[in-house]
Amino acid sequence: MKQTFNRAVLLAGLALIGAMPSLAATSTWKLDPRHSAAQFSVRHMGISTVRGAFSNVNGTVQLDEQDITKSTVDVTIDVASVDTREPGRDKDLRSDHFFDVGTSLP
Repeated sequence: MKQTFNRAVLLAGLALIGAMPSLAATSTWKLDPRHSAAQFSVRHMGISTVRGAFSNVNGTVQLDEQDITKSTVDVTIDVASVDTREPGRDKDLRSDHFFDVGTSLP
């Protein structure tokens, strides 16, 4: 009886090991908020381009290595972290005219 049980456990273990490559086909990657940003550019009056970024970005990527169409990306961008290097513009973007972040960031 004990030998049959040990053999069953061994076979179950080998089956799990054989299934591991398919389980490992999905990997999860977490964005590093300290090294991530969402950048943008907007044409202004047809003569210049305003560039900026949102510095507070968090998220994860789940990569299905077997079928990339089953991969997912989940990202959260804190619009209060907008930075166009123009404090007046950033304040206006945070106001209820645009993002309405309800904060008084400088």
